[in-house]
Amino acid sequence: MPCVILSARHLQGFIPLWILFMRNKMFSCYRMKTNVVIRLVLLLTVCTYAVKTQTATPVLTPADLQAKITTNTVILKQPHCYFNVTCPACELWLVPALSSATSTFDADRTNINILSLSPYPSAFGPLFKNYFLTKVGLLSAFPCSASSDSLYFKVGENGNCTTINCNGILPTGSVDRFKYVLVNGSSIINETNWSDNITLYTPQNPESIYDGLSARSAAMIVITTILSVAAGLLLLLFFIMLCLFCCRKKDSKPITVKSSTPITVNSSTPITVNSPTPITVNSSTPITVESSEHIPHYDTHLINRKHPYDNHAYELERKK
Repeated sequence: MPCVILSARHLQGFIPLWILFMRNKMFSCYRMKTNVVIRLVLLLTVCTYAVKTQTATPVLTPADLQAKITTNTVILKQPHCYFNVTCPACELWLVPALSSATSTFDADRTNINILSLSPYPSAFGPLFKNYFLTKVGLLSAFPCSASSDSLYFKVGENGNCTTINCNGILPTGSVDRFKYVLVNGSSIINETNWSDNITLYTPQNPESIYDGLSARSAAMIVITTILSVAAGLLLLLFFIMLCLFCCRKKDSKPITVKSSTPITVNSSTPITVNSPTPITVNSSTPITVESSEHIPHYDTHLINRKHPYDNHAYELERKK
């Protein structure tokens, strides 16, 4: 009995410990399972993100080109290294579609007639699929080693063409998305993501273009007119002053007569020859003046009286 009693006492103390151990064990298992689930979810997320980032997306060409986007054309980067597969017979095709028709193509991509299911001449319209396919080239023509930002593919290069898979223009001013697909025979075996929305330009009526003339107030027009008239008057005044200056300079120009004619002086008359010092000639000996002589009267207002600048030698020579 004592042993049984002791065993019972031991069991009475052991049972709570066992219950506590089982609870901790279950909690540890639950926590371990939770950690495993979280790790699996994170692993799947990383794998999904890695696969998604490996899928290429068509973009506009990064080359410095004019008119990358027009009213009906778009210039995209060439699909070099977009598909990392070995398929010598595979071809690259482009799918231009309205942004509202991407789901339509995604639903039709498994159709065996996908290449001709939406022919270009009648591809766009309210009752049509609003996408078409055009051939870009063989996959082997776009290796990773030849990738360059200067290479591009122009959507709509063939203009208003009429064949089923021609590279025709897009609807004017439409919002489009693009996707490259890899075709083997007549089936699509791989594809890229859809590009972002690309909005084409819409042509404007020339009469609706704002030229800014209506924003000019009456005060601004008056000020502009006054400044223009003032500038014209200043220019006219400048030309008048220039003409007066030139005429005055021409009138005040000294007039000289170069002569080496012998001059005979009969009386003692002081004359000036090549020097400001007077020279007295006492005889009637002919002399030759090699310097220039002033004209007798260059001031026309002093005719009836003797001018202080008269040339006496010239007057004596004239009286003979």
